[in-house]
Amino acid sequence: MSLVGLSVEEVPTPALLLDLDNFEWNIAKMFSFARSVGVGVRPHAKTFKAAAICNRLISEGAVGVMTQKLSEAEALLHSGILYGDKNILMSQELTDPGKVERLVGLGAAMGEGKILTSVDDVREVDMLNEAALRWGVKQHTVIEMSHGRCGTAPGKPSVELAKHIAKLPGLVFRGIYGYENTVKRELALERDKLTVDTAEAIRSAGIPVEIVSAGSTDTYEVTGSYRGITEIEPGSFVFGVGPEGSGYGWGSNNDVYFKSSLTVLTTVIGANFQDRVELDAGSKELSGGNPRAVPPVLASVGGEAIHFDRASLSEEHCTLYFEAKDSDRGRLTWGQKIQLTPSHCCTCVNQHDEMLVVKKGRVAAIWPITARGKYT
Repeated sequence: MSLVGLSVEEVPTPALLLDLDNFEWNIAKMFSFARSVGVGVRPHAKTFKAAAICNRLISEGAVGVMTQKLSEAEALLHSGILYGDKNILMSQELTDPGKVERLVGLGAAMGEGKILTSVDDVREVDMLNEAALRWGVKQHTVIEMSHGRCGTAPGKPSVELAKHIAKLPGLVFRGIYGYENTVKRELALERDKLTVDTAEAIRSAGIPVEIVSAGSTDTYEVTGSYRGITEIEPGSFVFGVGPEGSGYGWGSNNDVYFKSSLTVLTTVIGANFQDRVELDAGSKELSGGNPRAVPPVLASVGGEAIHFDRASLSEEHCTLYFEAKDSDRGRLTWGQKIQLTPSHCCTCVNQHDEMLVVKKGRVAAIWPITARGKYT
């Protein structure tokens, strides 16, 4: 049975829903900002993993997309998401010779410069160069500059690695990137300065730097406005799910920056107690993490918020608790549909095969989660 055309009330649960109007609002806001300051947008596809979303963002003007894993890049590239001068930047380094062969072979099949890979170690660089020479291609690379995880130290270590890359016949050096997941403006500015200063140091060594990529949804305004940054790397903005599960987006004055567009549709399957209800979605559908660590943060019925005091998850159930006598518990009945906003959109999406795109209360399209479960 096709779900397209059904009302949300008719959809079997649990189901992952995408509110198309809010999704489009979020895209318009991000790209309007980017155009206003002249910075590129390279959305991080580890968040949404869907080729349809990649295509929508590219059509809006994204310079390409970022993936975390090689298998994500493979799935998305084979789905035909890229055209023109767009490319994928794979942000996790490789130590496995087999993966290096897969990467370079993928680049050879898709065309030079279609897949860029991050590096932070001479040994990785040398493996990539040797593989590129075997394949008879040029592998394009960017250096990851560390802001607390993988990467090279800012300044001289990054410059020395860039010099090494520039000497190798199988590689093309494209630039640097430094992912930021902080919500603190001062720390973001400090990291942006380190990234831009390092890019300038590489240029001073006589090596062109085309890409200076940084930022995240949390820091898109700060980093996107920083002189010398060429592109930003937001991902969760498309779903509007803020840090620590705020569910509404975020801003310096608690204003709504992005609208919540991602929910899991559930059904009340247990309503025998006045202080709680049981829903038919649990950690398997909502998070993929520790069942007790990531309960939903918002609930709604027909677009109207349901206020609950706390929630807990088991594998296949979510329990919403209502402690006050005048709570919203009375609004919930057996068999009723409820939409839950997940606390972590990235892991939630990875739990589903597809998302139902909803417009005006009806399923308008079904988008496969193209790179679901792609970890290698």
